[in-house]
Amino acid sequence: MMSLSFRNPAETAALLQQTLATSQQASEETTAIPTAAEQMRQSVEVLLSPEAQKAAIKGDKNADIDATHLPDRIKDQLKMIRSIQARIAKRMQDMQAFMSDRSLSPKMREGKMRQLQMEIMAMTNSLIQATNELNQAMQQMNLSLADRTLAATLVSPQNLQS
Repeated sequence: MMSLSFRNPAETAALLQQTLATSQQASEETTAIPTAAEQMRQSVEVLLSPEAQKAAIKGDKNADIDATHLPDRIKDQLKMIRSIQARIAKRMQDMQAFMSDRSLSPKMREGKMRQLQMEIMAMTNSLIQATNELNQAMQQMNLSLADRTLAATLVSPQNLQS
């Protein structure tokens, strides 16, 4: 059985702190060595059906999900997960913007950062819950391993479109 998993919110908060510290250091020193995540993205290839490619050209960010043969309940769950992932990504971008905004006082910046961290943690909880519901639905519907793999691929970070 394949299941999707995401980090515990407490681990996410700790990882977020590490990411913020690392991103400040990384912005100061740029290197030509690709990160492990970049290498992973480069090594994964996802092929879309012709219908999904046509819909992607039209701009529907969930066209690849709609083009699959998965049950509607699973498709809806996948779209919800993508939506939550996109909102988390947006908040992370906001956090990066506030970190570099020197027009704010340190106290205001810290307050805004804490607020964004809390929002990200809440959205992460929603993401975990939605993923658990997806796993349960796939199990109840006795989806094949191929269908479960397809679902996992559709909500993987490299398929996240803003």
